Amino acid sequence: MSHDQLMNLIDRIASDFLFLEVQDVDIPTAGKFLNQLDAIIRGAEALKIEHLSCVARGLSRLLEKKILDEVKDTATAFATFEKGITIMQEIDRGSGKGGDQGADISGFMESLVCLIGPAQVPEAQGGMIETSAAPDNESNVEPENKVEIQDESLLRDFIVEGIEYINEIEVNILNLEQDPGNKDCVNSIFRPFHSIKGVASFLNLENIRALAHDLESLLDKVRNNELSVTGQVIDIILDGADALKAMIGRVRDRMEGRAEATLEIDLPALGQRIRFAQQGKYEQSEPKKIGAILVEDGLISEDALEASLELTKKAPDIKIGEALIAEGKVTPRQVSQALRKQMSQVVDVTSIRVDTRKLDDLIDMVGELVITQSMVRQSPIVLSNMDRKFFRDISQLSSITSELQRTSTSLRMIPIKQTFQRMSRLVRDLSRSAGKSVNVVTEGEDTEIDRNMVEEIYNPLVHLVRNAVDHGIETPEERTKAGKGETGTIQLKAYHKGGNILIEISDDGKGLSKEKILNKAINNGTVASAAGLSDQDIYRFILLPGLSTAEKITDVSGRGVGMDVVKQAVDKLRGKIEINSRYGFGTTFVTSFPLTLAIIDGMIVRVGREKYIVPTTAIRRLLRPNKEYYNTVIGRGEVINVMGKLLPLVRLHDLFDIEPDCRNPWEATIVVVDGENGSKCLLVDEIMGQEEVVIKGLSESLRHVKGVSGGAILGDGNIGLILDPEGLFELSELQGFGGNGEKKN
Repeated sequence: MSHDQLMNLIDRIASDFLFLEVQDVDIPTAGKFLNQLDAIIRGAEALKIEHLSCVARGLSRLLEKKILDEVKDTATAFATFEKGITIMQEIDRGSGKGGDQGADISGFMESLVCLIGPAQVPEAQGGMIETSAAPDNESNVEPENKVEIQDESLLRDFIVEGIEYINEIEVNILNLEQDPGNKDCVNSIFRPFHSIKGVASFLNLENIRALAHDLESLLDKVRNNELSVTGQVIDIILDGADALKAMIGRVRDRMEGRAEATLEIDLPALGQRIRFAQQGKYEQSEPKKIGAILVEDGLISEDALEASLELTKKAPDIKIGEALIAEGKVTPRQVSQALRKQMSQVVDVTSIRVDTRKLDDLIDMVGELVITQSMVRQSPIVLSNMDRKFFRDISQLSSITSELQRTSTSLRMIPIKQTFQRMSRLVRDLSRSAGKSVNVVTEGEDTEIDRNMVEEIYNPLVHLVRNAVDHGIETPEERTKAGKGETGTIQLKAYHKGGNILIEISDDGKGLSKEKILNKAINNGTVASAAGLSDQDIYRFILLPGLSTAEKITDVSGRGVGMDVVKQAVDKLRGKIEINSRYGFGTTFVTSFPLTLAIIDGMIVRVGREKYIVPTTAIRRLLRPNKEYYNTVIGRGEVINVMGKLLPLVRLHDLFDIEPDCRNPWEATIVVVDGENGSKCLLVDEIMGQEEVVIKGLSESLRHVKGVSGGAILGDGNIGLILDPEGLFELSELQGFGGNGEKKN
């Protein structure tokens, strides 16, 4: 065993000890600690760290005596165990740095003598006690790492019963909320948690057991009248039940061979909330102070606020708002607005839990209402009606429907904070394994995003963060040579812009080398030369499959598939990705996604008798070119001169085999659409207008048709297909349409 492995074992037992309650130690938990201590003893002996082995043996004896109920002073035992773990950490770190192994452990050994007697305490120098700290038949594998379950039928029964138990808890907790003093309700919630804990312990499902135990302990205090049933207690129990359901679901996924769902619950934070609740403490969100609100709004600077705060300390009767007004730094109106903001933060918001399926059904029905309202508004009978009151009523209906749509869509919005927290954890883990020092800075954590998109954007963000840590941030030595601080920085930033959510991932690392990317692209045959390529064009080559400039392949990245996955995931969500980099100073990836997957802002175009919807996010401009702007170029087909650039022309009527009204570009309308590898011109007969439409999925047989990403019911009741620009470009290249719409032979 290496010294690093030994250090990890000690850190792990220290972490596990935080969740240990000595006054209620069960056999599986004690067995886990004994196994860990046994491994530390063997590692210490192998590395000849005698005092570390001695302390570990002492802790094993103390725990064995506690299990046998031979130690009566529980509080002292708990404190001694904690002290022993701290000493092990100090000894191990000292020995790893070549320090003195003979640390003073006499105080700890004296405490052991008082608790378990001198005959059971290992000698402090040399002579190790021969008896093992754990039975010989004990395995040195932690229960939570035992993936194989001997009795699969028992595990299946636990999964089914566990879900039933949680459903029972959810029903009874609502009854308890209505009648907080009803002890029968408390017992009916306590028993299912106790049952889940017992079976999870038998099956070595340690995390499930630990959480069920914590919730059971909280309810036990309620049963014994040590705690009152408050809204906070109800919320904690419901959150705990949700966490257990998710964890049991992951066990089911693993057993059935499916990919485990990502656990979106912060278990350490939940555990801390439970422990605080047991002490009668609850999280209170304090409103921001007036000064902080004024700084946040950009009305004053931090320095100006600090100066005014110093004055208020000298005159306690003067409030900060009055001081700022007196100094002329802000106006009374600005302070009044800040006060209103502060008050809005302390307003108690009543909330209820709603099944997400019901919420999705509601949003679908509101979408249908929007479609029906649009059909009514565009009906020829309605348009021919000249009654003013009727038109006012129709306009009022449209306004109410639009507001209802916005409100219902917002119900499904959640802050991106949890996703950023998961990214932060990922950075910490990756940087530690890569031997790098990385700091994570987040901005815009309260920015909201559609709940259904959270999991969809997670994987592409993971790939970008992995690359930032592995390829972007340099090692401390490299950063020092480059004149940078040893600690690198990765910034996660989210904000709304133009109906989209933008997520930026920036690092202050080495940046992208245009020369390396271009050489790799030329060697791969992706491009012939750098002629006509902008920096953005060159950077976008890294999004192509198999194009990686990594000098070596690591466990994290380097095979040239990650960025291709990112591009596919972003395209699937109708998003965009931009890359900005400065060699030697860092890289920024800007991903843009629609706020919701249910609605799209589109431009309705007509080709012949058919109507199509082009996403407005992909449209650069609309134009009707002069005849001299149209040309045919050998090898490139038809092109339109747009602002001095020759852009390929794509005829929708040829792609979809439709008879158009106009074949000449100067008689038709051109829609300039952006794509991954540049822009192209779509030729259409007419622009019908811009409209928000509710997306409808295509049937299985149409799902893989290139150039089409979905459908929508238009205001006239007809169905319009939503076009996918990238698919259209690919389709036009495959079909090989040349000049004048003639197919190439």
